[in-house]
Amino acid sequence: MSGPTADPAVFYDCIVKARAAYVSVPAIGALATHAFREAAAETDGFEMRLSLFSMTRTLIEQQHQRWREVPPLVFAEQYARPILLAVLAARDLVFAETGVPMVLRLGLSRTFESEPHYRALAAMVREHASALVGLDILGIVAGDDREPLPEALLEILELMRRDLPDLTIHAGELAGPQSVNRTLELGPRGIGHGVRSLEDPRTLERLAREGVTLEVCPTSNRLLIPAELAALERVHGGTPLRALQQHHVHCVLGSDDPTPMGTSFSAEVELARHLGVDMARLERDSRRRWTQITGQVLPGAPAA
Repeated sequence: MSGPTADPAVFYDCIVKARAAYVSVPAIGALATHAFREAAAETDGFEMRLSLFSMTRTLIEQQHQRWREVPPLVFAEQYARPILLAVLAARDLVFAETGVPMVLRLGLSRTFESEPHYRALAAMVREHASALVGLDILGIVAGDDREPLPEALLEILELMRRDLPDLTIHAGELAGPQSVNRTLELGPRGIGHGVRSLEDPRTLERLAREGVTLEVCPTSNRLLIPAELAALERVHGGTPLRALQQHHVHCVLGSDDPTPMGTSFSAEVELARHLGVDMARLERDSRRRWTQITGQVLPGAPAA
């Protein structure tokens, strides 16, 4: 992205252009290996998101086919499963190389383009649930047009959560606190972004009370919601992440989509430090969330 914009279509266009690299399963595997290595070099443990439906759809389109014309079972078995296996192999390779703990979460788009294809994908993914740590509902939410989630998608989520109970949902960035309130009704453990919860004290109180973790991405906020970010900074006297901490909301740091946003995880850490975030609190919350996700303690000494 060249700079901040109030038009989410600009960001989505960057994502679409980046997907042009999904020309084959080996290419996707190579890209995944690079991404895992890059993250391992910057962290002592991380979670990666896999938007499997979108990757599969793009791969089919890159082969000059119309993905909607591909039968759902073929979509899942001949296209999606090889992609998932390639990404899992990339993760395992980089873990063997580095020893850095890394986990993978499945992302599903709230745009929900085809119920039959989603159901076939879900059935396949459940066979690999032990290699994943949970689910993420992602996709652009501008206003109320994608909320609440489609009933059929909720049914698929309920089915998948039998094997992958840890749920995160994107909300509270492009859309306001009402999107966070609706999201909380689904019982997530994490919310992607969520900074506009600061617009409603009741939402903040509920987040703190229920112990839900917000995944805050400062660069994403600067690029995608410049006006809303400026308003939050004026009201709260600084960055939303610090204000959320002051309201006793658990927060971790994310890099969102590093390539189109021109950032990295280490850059987000430095930005958070520069903005006056309580870094010791941030690390404690990160370790808490890691244990919640994996049942394990993240190696390394916690910040003093």
